[in-house]
Amino acid sequence: MSALLAITLLSACSDASAGASGPPPPPGITDAPAESISTLPPVPIEQPSPLSNGLEVTAVSTEPLELVANGPGEIAGSGVSVTLDFVNKATTDISLDTLTVTAYYGDRLPAAPGAADTATPVSGSLAPGEHRQGAYVFQIPEDGRDSTIFEVGHTDSQNVIAVSR
Repeated sequence: MSALLAITLLSACSDASAGASGPPPPPGITDAPAESISTLPPVPIEQPSPLSNGLEVTAVSTEPLELVANGPGEIAGSGVSVTLDFVNKATTDISLDTLTVTAYYGDRLPAAPGAADTATPVSGSLAPGEHRQGAYVFQIPEDGRDSTIFEVGHTDSQNVIAVSR
C-alpha cells in the first residue's frame, strides 16, 4: 500500500511541476512607447547636431584605417575611425556613460565595433559649457567606407543624430 501511495504522490508532483516548467505564455500586445525616438537626417562632417537633452555632437573627422586583431574575437581588416566632439549646451551635468555610437554602411548594414584598444570613447559627467572628444572605431569594408553613416544617441534624448562620411 505504501508503494502505491509513493507512486501516486510522485505522479502528482511531476504533473504539478510540468505546468510550471512548460513554455511561457505567448507575448501579448504591448503599449506604445511613452516617447517616440526619431533619427534626424544625416549631417556632414564638422556640422554640429543637437540631441534633445542639450548635448551637441560634432563629428570632427573620420579616417580609414586597417584594424589589427590583438585578442580573442577581434577581426583584422578594413575599418573607419570617427572622432566626435561632445558639448554640453544644457544647464545641468550630462552623463556620457549612456551614449550609444553605431555605424552603418551600404544599404544600412551594421558595422561591428573595432578592437577595444583602438577606440577612446568618452565617459563620465560633462558639466554645462564643457566639451570632450572621443574616438570610435568600426569594421567597415573598403568598398563601404564612402557610404558610412554614424549614429549617436543618448538615453535622455528623444532623437538620434546621424553623420554621413
